[in-house]
Amino acid sequence: MTLKTNKIFPRDGKVSGAYGGIIQVVHSASTSGGTINSTSYSDFLTAVITPQSASNAILVQITFSANNATNSDATDRLRYQLNRTVGGSATTLYSVTEALVDYGDSSTGNIHIQGLGNNYVDTPATTSAVTYALRFSVNAGECNINNNGRTDIILMELAG
Repeated sequence: MTLKTNKIFPRDGKVSGAYGGIIQVVHSASTSGGTINSTSYSDFLTAVITPQSASNAILVQITFSANNATNSDATDRLRYQLNRTVGGSATTLYSVTEALVDYGDSSTGNIHIQGLGNNYVDTPATTSAVTYALRFSVNAGECNINNNGRTDIILMELAG
């Protein structure tokens, strides 16, 4: 049996400001590692979803692992941001300017591996394809992504 729908709501209706059920889920993942050593942001992983209705919202969940490189010092900071692109127009949804902080002594190889992430509810107000990009940069030095882990983006369309 197959059930198809583009709207799911609780039997007694939605509470003000709430969303209905999940319409679709998109997942993108990477286990490829990378060294981030630029102060300019660049895309690391993207995922694309096409909303069924312009009144629906997108729940974006991101997780990744990162660590300071062995030649880092205590002033190095990993930065990341989530961007949304619709029809060639990009918007930064949020930025984290100190996601990974190493207060150790790099001469001893003190590199802290951390699992990091965020959740974000976006309302792109479109039925066009929406690309979400996780982007990285550093303020100085080097940081590693996926040295001992992976990066995931999960997109869930929520009935509006």
